[in-house]
Amino acid sequence: MDGNLLFPALVSAYSAIQNASKAIDVTIFGQDFTSDDIALVEKVNSTLARGTVSYRAYDLAKLNRFPDFKTKFPAITLLPLFLPELCDQRCVFIDADTLVLSDVCELLEQDLDGHALGACVDMGLVTMGEGRFLRPNLQQMLRPAREYEKSLTRVIKSIRLGFIPGENYFNAGIMVMDCPAIRNSADLSDLDDFDRLIPHIHDLPEQDRLNEIFFGKWSRLPMQWNTRPQIWFDTVSPKYRKMTDLFRAQLAEARDNPKMWHYVGGKKPWKATALTRLLCRRAYRDYRDYVARFENDTGLTFSM
Repeated sequence: MDGNLLFPALVSAYSAIQNASKAIDVTIFGQDFTSDDIALVEKVNSTLARGTVSYRAYDLAKLNRFPDFKTKFPAITLLPLFLPELCDQRCVFIDADTLVLSDVCELLEQDLDGHALGACVDMGLVTMGEGRFLRPNLQQMLRPAREYEKSLTRVIKSIRLGFIPGENYFNAGIMVMDCPAIRNSADLSDLDDFDRLIPHIHDLPEQDRLNEIFFGKWSRLPMQWNTRPQIWFDTVSPKYRKMTDLFRAQLAEARDNPKMWHYVGGKKPWKATALTRLLCRRAYRDYRDYVARFENDTGLTFSM
C-alpha cells in the first residue's frame, strides 16, 4: 500500500490483533512511505498490549518495467505475487480496505484441502459462469452500447484467463497463502514472472494473474471472511438466484455473521456517500466503532 491508505491499514491491523485468540504479527508493506508514516506505524505498535504491527518497504526491483505500462494501479498492487518470496511460512494477506471482526487465527489455520492458497469467490464476477453474461437482459436493452462493451471486456477476460470466471474465480483482497508450498511447487513458482503478468496489467493485474496460475488449485474459503457492505442486498438480488447451493448458503452465512468486512470498489468508509452509509449501515457502523476504539487506544485521529 502507499501512504494514502496508511490509516485504513492501521485500523485493519488493529482490528485483526484485537480479535486474535493469540498474539499475531502484522506487517504493513509500504511504497513511498515517509519517515512520518513509519513513525505512525511504530506509535501504533507501542500501544498494543499483545501482537505487533511493523513496516516493511516494498522492493520494486523486479518491477522496473512497470512504469512503462499506463495503468491506474500503483506497483504495490502486485505485492501478493511476490509475497511467497517475502514470507517464510503460511500467512494471511489482507487488503487495507478491510475490517476484521473475528479471530484471524481461525483463518490462518484453515484447512486448505491440500492446496497452497485459500480465498473467497469474487462477488463481482461470479455471474460470468455458464455463459450467463451472454444472455440478453434489461440493461442491454436500455444501454446497448455500454452493455456491449462490458460483455466484450468480460469475454476478453475469459480468453486471457483461459476459463470462464463464475465460481472458479476468487477475490485476491483476502487470501491464505502457504508460502513455502508455493515456492516449492513447479506449477506455481513463476507467480512473479512479469512477462506473464502483462496481458492482465490494465485490468485487475494481481488478481487475474493469481487466478490464472491457481485455476483449479485453490481452496474455497467461507464468504464470511470476505463480506461486502451490501451483503443484505446480495442475498435478495435475483442475479444470484441461479448460483450453486454452496454459494447461496455461504452468502446467507456472511449476511448473518460476517467475519471480515471488505469495503470493495467505491464503498470505502472514509469516502462513502451518506446514502451508501445508510444503505450499508451495519458495515459502516462497525467501522466507525473500531475507528473510535483505535483512536482511544492510540491517541491518533482518523478523519472519516
